[in-house]
Amino acid sequence: MSEQFSEALTLAEATRIVRDATRDKSYQLLPLGGEIATYLRHKRRRLAQSSMRGYESSLDKLARHFADLELVDFEPPVGTERLEEYLDAHWGDNPPGTYNTNHAITSDFFKWAAKTGRLHGNPMLMVERAKARQPHRTTFADSARQRIIASQDSLRDRIALRLLFDYAIRKGSLQKVRFMHFDHVRKRLTVFAKGGKVRQLPIPDVAFWHDLERHILDVGAEPHHYLMASFKVIPRGKTGKPPIVKTYPEKPMSASAGLHRWWYGCLQRAGIVPEGVTSGERMHKARHTAGQRVLDKTGNLKAVQVLLGHDSIRTTADTYLDWDLDQLAATLAEVLLDDE
Repeated sequence: MSEQFSEALTLAEATRIVRDATRDKSYQLLPLGGEIATYLRHKRRRLAQSSMRGYESSLDKLARHFADLELVDFEPPVGTERLEEYLDAHWGDNPPGTYNTNHAITSDFFKWAAKTGRLHGNPMLMVERAKARQPHRTTFADSARQRIIASQDSLRDRIALRLLFDYAIRKGSLQKVRFMHFDHVRKRLTVFAKGGKVRQLPIPDVAFWHDLERHILDVGAEPHHYLMASFKVIPRGKTGKPPIVKTYPEKPMSASAGLHRWWYGCLQRAGIVPEGVTSGERMHKARHTAGQRVLDKTGNLKAVQVLLGHDSIRTTADTYLDWDLDQLAATLAEVLLDDE
């Protein structure tokens, strides 16, 4: 038992050391680290802060993996072999998306190194990306969508669910929503999306704005308060009295824990999942439901693209076209009727 505890403690200490090392930039003392620091200063003008953290975390691993090598040691073809082994060692067992994200970051670093004359060739040109698997995407039936929204006693919860199911905002965007972001005159919401993007989302539903105004009055919300505010449940021991719920309106729920629990609580109240289940029905499914509803109603792929905030309509098409086999069957049936 003591040996297991010692090993666990050692692992925890090692994790903390790696995390602290990244925070204090000690990777920059390594041969590759200095070049990476120069590259990141170059990228700082182009990347959002969250993206910068992702780039630095990935390249921190590169510097430490090759702690004894300099940039000139990555001239192809030797450098290509080294980088293939490096990517496979760190992300070979991860999903294709994770592998390709780090592939892209590593590629951009070495592209910059070649472009600025630090290398004669780019060793990443011949390192292939992982083949992405086509994900199985599903949506909620309209009856389930309505039941999920109607089953919530909290007006705040119904408002948030409508933002997910009707306006397709992401979990991260929902987390960032403050009351100041709602424009009650123009009936719009300012959405802070992935990659630091900011966009305007029209909300034409009059009932939504009535509910929002009522909620603001009920809770005494200030403009800088978060819609999905953090809270703490304080038990009252054996008194038999209900617990006290203390809300922190100036602090948002955490995306990974707070919003995750909130989402599954909503699904449990609607009978979509059994009590205690907290997996199997991701919040992102609501976003696909919103996009599919617009496509089913209008057939307008461009409208779906704008709703979802996709930069490219190809992304939207890859997600929604040829998705619903029942619709395909119905369309083919109509076409074949012309032959009769």
